[in-house]
Amino acid sequence: MAGFSKIYCIGGLGGYMGSDGINPIYCQIWLGEGSRQWMEAYYFEGHFKPLGKVMKIIPQGPDHPDSLLDACIAFFPEHFRSCPLLTVVEEQLVDVESLDFSMNDNIPPEWRELRKQARPFLASLNIFEADLIERGSKPITRRRVKAVKGTKC
Repeated sequence: MAGFSKIYCIGGLGGYMGSDGINPIYCQIWLGEGSRQWMEAYYFEGHFKPLGKVMKIIPQGPDHPDSLLDACIAFFPEHFRSCPLLTVVEEQLVDVESLDFSMNDNIPPEWRELRKQARPFLASLNIFEADLIERGSKPITRRRVKAVKGTKC
């Protein structure tokens, strides 16, 4: 069986410097668990689009340190437009729907260098993270979302 275990939200900071969480939400990245992990993108703002037609990535391995960076590049490329290799990679992914880093399937040869160019920009992207935990019948309580802004990937 497969299911989702975590969600990352990319968006603006609500309130003063994010004191009220995230608002608006531009994109959600869902982390799925099964025989392998995978990540899927869901968009809430119409002007944000992935590289090519990419809507799913399979990380190099479970909880791989580059997983979130790879997902952000693939699903939220506008934030990384200053990277010289982004256009080169984008041209190669025009009709690609998934990137499989574990099998090196559909991964442009320039991707590794693109990661190096993109890594400094990740710190300025507003990313919030939440583990998906079954609630059962527990009462609703206020639980702050953990921001992963500036996370080293």
